[in-house]
Amino acid sequence: MASRLTCAAHKVAGLLLCTLPWGAAQALIDISPKIMAMDSEHTTVQVSNTGDTPEFVEITLYQVANPGVPPEEEQLIPLGIVKDPYLYATPFKLSLGPRQQKPVQLKALKIPEQEKVYRLAVIPQQNARIQGTQDNVMLLNLGFKGLIRQLPAAQTATWQHRCTAGGLQLEATGTVRVGFSGLQQNNQSVEDFNVYPGTPRQIAAQHLAGQVEGKPFRLQCVR
Repeated sequence: MASRLTCAAHKVAGLLLCTLPWGAAQALIDISPKIMAMDSEHTTVQVSNTGDTPEFVEITLYQVANPGVPPEEEQLIPLGIVKDPYLYATPFKLSLGPRQQKPVQLKALKIPEQEKVYRLAVIPQQNARIQGTQDNVMLLNLGFKGLIRQLPAAQTATWQHRCTAGGLQLEATGTVRVGFSGLQQNNQSVEDFNVYPGTPRQIAAQHLAGQVEGKPFRLQCVR
């Protein structure tokens, strides 16, 4: 009976971690910076192999259709199928030796009027043979999806809210995202979040307080 490799996915800062059998090679691929605000026509992300084995790395740039939601709920569109992209990344593949670092170039084809958000997926692929078997398997070892913010020339962070039947709706009315922090929702602490232009956020609560772009606010909807 053929042996099988089991891979457990753990969400650690956007990483996919596979548990490998004893003796199987492991790859550790990283990118820097992990979050980038791009306000020029050209910039660079560094991809590094911090492991002990050579790696072939696939690089894919995705546009996030619904930025601001939890990562597992993001709708990712490969830039290869976008008819009129604003940004592209090159190269599409890299070979990295142990402890080696190489650049990935990001180039703007157009400057957006409102902020656009992307995920840069850097995924190592390695043919390995599990010790004691004859089965060749494809291992996804450790990958990363960095966040790319493509910013407009004119940047304004403004917002508004409205009361709905389901609670509160927040909307970014400017050209870049608006950051909400230190939040109390119905008198209970909740995680910080960002609201992006074109993607309103619905809050299932009547009361919300905290800071927006570093300034205190308090909202209350009365039925």
